[in-house]
Order: sequence, then structure tokens, then C-alpha cells
Amino acid sequence: MKRLENWKKQLKNPYLVTFVIIFILAIALRLYYFFITANQPLWWDESDYLAYAKNLAGLSSNWVITAQHNSLYPFLVSPFYMMGLGESAAKFFIHTIPSIALVFLVYKITLSMYNQKIALIASFLMATHWVILFNSSRFHVGIPALFFGLLAIYIFWQGYEKKRKIFGLNYRWAIPLATIFIMVSYVTRRGYFLFGIFLFFYLILTRNWKKLIKDKYNWIAVGIFLAMLFLAENFIFISDFGGVAQSYIHPENEINLLPLKVFNSYFAGQTFFMGNLLVYLFWMGVIVILSNLLLSIGYISKSKKGFSKPDLFNIISIITTLLFFILVLRPQNIFGEPRWYFPLLFGSLICISRGATKLIEYLTKNKKIVFITLIILFIFTGLFQLNLANNMIHEKKNSFNGLKEAGLLIREISNEESLIISQAMPQTIYYSERQVAQPEHIAGIKGKSYSLDDFLKGLEDFPNAKYLLISFSEPGHPEWMKKINYANYEGKTLVASWELPFMYTKIDFLNGEQEVKQSVNYGNITFNLLDIKQDVFIYEINF
Repeated sequence: MKRLENWKKQLKNPYLVTFVIIFILAIALRLYYFFITANQPLWWDESDYLAYAKNLAGLSSNWVITAQHNSLYPFLVSPFYMMGLGESAAKFFIHTIPSIALVFLVYKITLSMYNQKIALIASFLMATHWVILFNSSRFHVGIPALFFGLLAIYIFWQGYEKKRKIFGLNYRWAIPLATIFIMVSYVTRRGYFLFGIFLFFYLILTRNWKKLIKDKYNWIAVGIFLAMLFLAENFIFISDFGGVAQSYIHPENEINLLPLKVFNSYFAGQTFFMGNLLVYLFWMGVIVILSNLLLSIGYISKSKKGFSKPDLFNIISIITTLLFFILVLRPQNIFGEPRWYFPLLFGSLICISRGATKLIEYLTKNKKIVFITLIILFIFTGLFQLNLANNMIHEKKNSFNGLKEAGLLIREISNEESLIISQAMPQTIYYSERQVAQPEHIAGIKGKSYSLDDFLKGLEDFPNAKYLLISFSEPGHPEWMKKINYANYEGKTLVASWELPFMYTKIDFLNGEQEVKQSVNYGNITFNLLDIKQDVFIYEINF
């Protein structure tokens, strides 16, 4: 009876009921997009992870992950292949479930830091955020890595700041536990070492350093960090941190403020109420937080109430991430992909929530009006985010389908000794489960400068080369093999035609004409057109 009465009491809480609705919405959205993308074709980076996962599972894939994608991620995926469950099950458990959990974590962390209004806004934004929804449907490491990072923040705030038990353990274990999940986040995506930097700076600014040194649990955390770092660098990563950093860090570039554009990418839209409003609320929230911190200078380490410490932590997460990109990575021309900036996402949602509540509370003191206004306001902005996510997911769900179909076809008709020549290596390896070599490897000359004669001469040394795939969605082919011609039509640049010069094949899209050769001989080597899958031409090679 007491439990029933408690439930009835909880249902009278409009904030709790609102969160339940938000959480149900989050589940429904993620399940919907899971079912429509469960078997969508993989992109290059997805195939890089998953082809290696198949290799780890002992399947017929000899692919070794590239240096820039070193990660725990393929090790998490490979058991699903070992059990015969495949990529759909891996996506559900490694992406869909953590993506749902992110909404719950954001609510719990924000509730612990602030209040119910801010927690509801932040969790709703996470539930409908287009970058989160899009990457939940892709085999990208950002979602699971972000989940582990936010889980570390939740443990830290609940245990270290609120002095509450964590998973039944004494709150003193908060730092060691948080360290474990920060390291798991780092091993999943190396750039997410930033979560550890956030906590480190926060502790230095809010605690007496002598007490930090004397705390044995902090030394346990240091031991955990060193042990996990040693295991990761020796048993997970195939290249060291410096080797990976060379691909991303460009100290030769000038410092610029391009990374600030991430907020427009996250939140901006074509209309004020459906998009840009979130950007303005974000910057308003930044002003609110900085003002609050300026008023708290000298009292943060002593304060037990108010927003000072949460505001400090969240502004640290934003500033540290931006400084890392601005001063260290130094991107040029483009700011990078939005998912790279996930470590600052939680702090950004808090800024929007703080800005919105402060603005409406300034305009009216009526709590009901505030609550209703917030609901209406974020329904509009949520609709924009959902529309953007929906368009992006549907637009991209069939991209590179030709490579998928071509790889599956060759797996069906070929034997295990067959060698496939394809510019798209990890995708072809993943779907065909056969050996794959790029044309430049066959020619023995790296780059696009090798000729058809170089390729044909090199091909004689590979009698097991049985198939050639030419994809018009994959870059890197030499012009004698594949050529795309463009034309300007009414101010728009359009694809005018596709050419495969060595096969004397041309498809003219503007005039609706095509000339497709079924077979071409070069001495004792014959290329026969086997099939065409979307934008991929499949040739059988006969000697």
C-alpha cells in the first residue's frame, strides 16, 4: 500500500511526469531509427571498425584497423560476430541502448547539479538532438564513448560532490570509479581523454591540493589510470598516441576560431524559432554562468549551495574542449565533424537550459506560466532538431549501397582464394570476406600516377585476382579507370556523365545516352562486365 501511495504521489509531480514523457519519446525515436537503419550500408570508417571486428572474431577478414581508428570499439563488437548475431545486434546494444541511457544520465546529472526545470530542458535536448540521433544510427564511436564519459561525470557528482553511495559502494570510491569509466571512454575514442581533464581542473580549482594528495582514494585512481593505460597501449591500440596525433594535430597551422562554429552546427537552423533560438539561448546561458562565477570568486571552494560549482564544471568542459581544438588540433577551412566535440555537449545543453530559465523567469514570476512557456518553446526547437535528424538519416541510409551489394554478390559467387581489386578496401573486405587489394597495389606504384600499362603488367603477378570493382562514390581511382564529368545547368553543378575509359564505357546523364562494353581484351587479360550495383561496376577478370 505504501508503495502504491508513493507512486500516486509521484504521478502528481508534473516535472516527473514530464520527464517520463521525454524518456518515452527518446526510446521511441531511437527504436524507430534503429529499425530503419539496422542493415544500412556501412561507410568507410564504419567498415574500418567492423571489418577488424570480424577479424578479431576469427571470420574470413584479414583487415587490420587503421592507426587513426585505434579503439576498444572493435573488441566490443566482435563478440556479436562470434555469437552469430551480426551488426544489427551490435548496433542495438552498443548504440541504441547507450543512446537511450544518455537521456537518463543527462537528467540525473543535471538534477543533481541544478533543479528539475533545467534537468527537463537538458534531457529533452539530448532526447531530440540531431547529432546524437544521427550517430546513434551509425557505427561511430562517439555514442558509446560519450556514454562512458557522462557515466563518469554522474559517478563523480553523485559520490564526490553529493556524498551519496555509488552502485552500493561508499562515496569515497567515486574518483576511482569515475577514473575507470573515463579510461574506457578514452580507449573507445582517444580524444575523450578530455573528460579526465575536466575533472582534474575542477578538482584543482575547488579543493585544497594538500588534501587531494593525502586522499588515498585519489592514489588508487592514479593506479587504476596507469594500469588501464598500460593495458590499452599494449593490448588494444596498434599504434601509439603520437602516431595517431600526427593525423589530427597540425601545429604548423595558424590559430583560428573555426571550432566555435560547432554551436551553430549543433543548434542553428534557418528560422529563429526552429533553430537559431537555441544558439542565442546558449550564449545567454554562457553569460549567466560566467556572471555567476565572477560573483562567486573566492567562495567556490567553500560554497555548498547555489550554482557555483556546477557552473564551474560545465564551463570548464566547454572552454577546455574548445581550447584543445583551437590551440592543439588547429583545424583549417572546416571546424571538423560535430561528433568530435561531444565532450562539450553536456555543458552546452546546460547553458541553453540556464539561458532559457533565466530569460523566462526574468519576464514572469508565475511558475505555471514559466513551466508552460518552456514546454511550448522547446517543442518548437525539438521539432526542428527532429526534422534535421530525420532528413539526414533518410538521406544517408542508402549511401554506398552499391558497394554493399557488390561485396555480398562476390562473397556468394567466389571462392575464398579469390582476390578482389577495389579502391574501397574495408567496405569490400567487410561484405565479401575475401582478400582485397587496391589498384595501386597491383600496379606497384602508390598514388594516381600509374598508367593502365602499369596496372596490366602488375596484374600478371596476381593470377588469383578474379574481380574488379569500380565505384563512382569512392574517390582515388586513376582517370584511365574512372572519370566523372560535370556540367553547369541553371547555376547548378551537375554530374554530366560517368566514364570508364579503359572499358570504352560512358553513361551520359544529360542526354540519356549510354555506351556500355560488356567485354574488353588486353592481351591475355579479359575484363567482363558481371553486374552493376547502384554506382558500382563489377568486372570479372579472366587470364
